[in-house]
Amino acid sequence: MRAAHVFISMPVGGAEDIVLTLTSSEVPGVEIVTVCLRELGVAGAEASEAGVNVELMHAAPRRRFSPLGVWRLSRWLREQRIDVVHSHVYNAHVYAVLAARLAGLPAVMHHHKTFNRERRRRWLTLRLLAKLTAAQITLSEQTRDDIILALKVPREITHVMANTVDTRVFHPVAGHTALRHSLGLEAQAQIIGGIASLSTQKNHSATVRMMRGLKKTLPACQGFIFGEGMMRPALEAEIAAAGVGDVLQLAGNKRPIAPWLQSLDVLLLPSTWEGQPMVLLQGMACGVPIVASRIEGNVATLGADHPGLFNLNDDADYLSKTQRCLTDSEFRSRLLQHQDAQWRAQPQMADYNRTLAELYARLVPEATRHSRPLSA
Repeated sequence: MRAAHVFISMPVGGAEDIVLTLTSSEVPGVEIVTVCLRELGVAGAEASEAGVNVELMHAAPRRRFSPLGVWRLSRWLREQRIDVVHSHVYNAHVYAVLAARLAGLPAVMHHHKTFNRERRRRWLTLRLLAKLTAAQITLSEQTRDDIILALKVPREITHVMANTVDTRVFHPVAGHTALRHSLGLEAQAQIIGGIASLSTQKNHSATVRMMRGLKKTLPACQGFIFGEGMMRPALEAEIAAAGVGDVLQLAGNKRPIAPWLQSLDVLLLPSTWEGQPMVLLQGMACGVPIVASRIEGNVATLGADHPGLFNLNDDADYLSKTQRCLTDSEFRSRLLQHQDAQWRAQPQMADYNRTLAELYARLVPEATRHSRPLSA
């Protein structure tokens, strides 16, 4: 069968990573077709250049909702003989679910974040769309319960599918020297970093404050924040005001990100909220020690007793955990042992692909696959 994964665009992000990994791995009996409705975005353009088929159609050229765009997407779904429509972010849900309805196809809404009730207009729209879906996917049981309550969907159409990563790309490396030389980094330096969009949610300001404290005790330590976003000017000002421009850099988007992650001594994620962060899974797969905020998504991924979890809004705790990772070998070893056990319990890519194929098979009876005629 053919499954269309719908995005408005594909910037650098966890949802985009999981779908592009699906297209390069084998989902039994399923052909993944990815489509962007406005622009390819960084991740989409990169995938296209690498030979991955990422379709671009200008169904949503502006931020304002376009009913014509829904019709165009619906027509495209029929022309491409799509069997199931799968969307991953809010704006794409709106177009994908309505277009699937017009085309007579089952729609799947995939929730990559913990559910946010504060955006009332958005979740009320999702509640209306949910009535038109065949399945809802969440990353955790907690988020599953949240959307059942908020979106009023039956439990039987909701499914928990924890994220996973491609271990062909994300894996430990033996020694940093050659890798760091290839990236232009100091081979013997202590290097820490965060990988996340420059947005309020990712809480990079906490890292700026933490680096101010770390500079006093470990002045040779170098910090990097990999990512782009609207917060760049504000973060640049904060870095200057804190006097940490010599030890903390906004390094922008780095693609592929795996070598930069593998080169780190500590991976940082001080977010205020998350779903199941792909970067934490990637960090565990690479065997990199992690220091992260104690929030629902991070705890669900790392385990509540992960030694590197710090209390949100506690700058001293963030500094202490990071410093101990760099200076306390016993603490670092205990943290890595915990991560290794947690990683071994995670589903692997083959498990994820098989589960997704089984879900699609339940939604699309075999007799109906590829049976719709091409549009005139």
